[in-house]
Amino acid sequence: MNALADEVKQGRILAVGVSNYSAEEMYQAAEILAKRGVSLATNQVRYSLLSRKVEAKGIVATARELGVSILAYSPLAQGLLTGKYTASNPPSGARQFDAKFGQKGLEKIEPVLAKMHQIGEKYGKTLAQVALNWLNFQPEIIAIAGAKTASQVEDNVGALGWQMTQEEWQQLETITRPWLDS
Repeated sequence: MNALADEVKQGRILAVGVSNYSAEEMYQAAEILAKRGVSLATNQVRYSLLSRKVEAKGIVATARELGVSILAYSPLAQGLLTGKYTASNPPSGARQFDAKFGQKGLEKIEPVLAKMHQIGEKYGKTLAQVALNWLNFQPEIIAIAGAKTASQVEDNVGALGWQMTQEEWQQLETITRPWLDS
C-alpha cells in the first residue's frame, strides 16, 4: 500500500484499488493509505444476484463505510442470469461439470429468472439488463460486464439509463437471499 501511495503522490497513478479484499483487509489498506493522504478507491469482487457472499461477509457494508466503490465482476454469473442456460437447455463444455449449471442448480434459479423476466417485461429489458441494473441500483456498486460479441455489449449498455423501483429491487434481493453464502 505504501508503494501504491508513493505512485499516487508522484502522479503516476490516480487511484488505488484492490481485488478480492476482505472487510478486514480493506480496513487495513484504507488505514495505511490514509496515513499517506491517499484514499482506497475500489475493491473488485465477485458480485451478482447469484453471488452475494460479499454482503454476508460485510465487504459491501465496509466499502460503504470507507467510501470505497465496489467493482462487481461476473455480474451475470457466467451467463446464468442471461437466461441462456435453463434446465431444458443446459450448457456444454466445461460449465456442464459445474454444479450450479447442473439440473438442480438450473432448476434452483428458475424463480429468480421468472422474477427478472417479469421486471424486464415492464421496462422492455432483457434478463442481463435487469441483473446489471440490480447492481447499479446500489450506491457505489459498478458492474463490470464482460462480453464476447458486439450484441452482448449492446445488451449490457441497455442496463443503463433506467432504474427499477425500490420495490422491484427488494423483490430480487429477497428471492436471491439463498445466494448470500455463494
